[in-house]
Amino acid sequence: MTDVLQNDRVSVAVDPARGARLTSLVIDGLELLAHAEDPTVDPAIADGCFPMVPWAGRVRGGRLPTPDGVRRLPVADDGNALHGLGHVRSWDVVGEGEYRVAIADPWPTSGTATLTYRLLDDGVRVELTWDDGTDSPASIGLHPWFSRTLAAGAEAVLGFEPEAMVERGDDGLPTGRLVPVVDGPWDDCFRVAGSPTLTWPGALELTLRSSSPWWVVYSQPASTICVEPQTAPPDAFGHPSLQPDGAWPHSIWLELRARRV
Repeated sequence: MTDVLQNDRVSVAVDPARGARLTSLVIDGLELLAHAEDPTVDPAIADGCFPMVPWAGRVRGGRLPTPDGVRRLPVADDGNALHGLGHVRSWDVVGEGEYRVAIADPWPTSGTATLTYRLLDDGVRVELTWDDGTDSPASIGLHPWFSRTLAAGAEAVLGFEPEAMVERGDDGLPTGRLVPVVDGPWDDCFRVAGSPTLTWPGALELTLRSSSPWWVVYSQPASTICVEPQTAPPDAFGHPSLQPDGAWPHSIWLELRARRV
């Protein structure tokens, strides 16, 4: 059963049993979220907007380095750990638009993830936190699947200002280097100045604001596009050059605000 929050312009549906993900985001009567077009994509990551916690993106070979040695994480079909553990768990409802789940083994620490949704006059604010009582490395993020075409307007156009791109090696995972941005389509991580936008000409312009400068853009599918804020690039655990200078952030927020165009 999904929970529904709504106001005059915005309606969201949340499924606590499926990672407390957004299964629907309707603004001005237009559904913005979609489902992956590729039927081979794992259904657990194929739709809506789901939390990635306590790691975001891929971890090479599922091997997480820790002070006590390498910890093995569960791997996907490509042999890498993918998108954390929270999106496959059932979350507890702790208030209107508020959800919580405990996560432990196989992650090396035990902690609690919290996810909150707050409606805005023109969109929604999503906040994800991870608290294990330590400052241990963790990366978290949010993974929305947006539809390229809505019930009105033209096909979506992505606008953003990437400062640098995380280089990927032959295995598709980061090398640890930042490089100049190349033309898409992408399945890549960027350090971005400002806030990305998705514009469906004749319908809506959606501004995506986040507390993090790191965004993964997956623009290869023909019918969907993913624009995902993360506290650190994928596989940053194995690359000191991609890690924060200070403490690893254990919280992230994302605001999705729409205006008519």
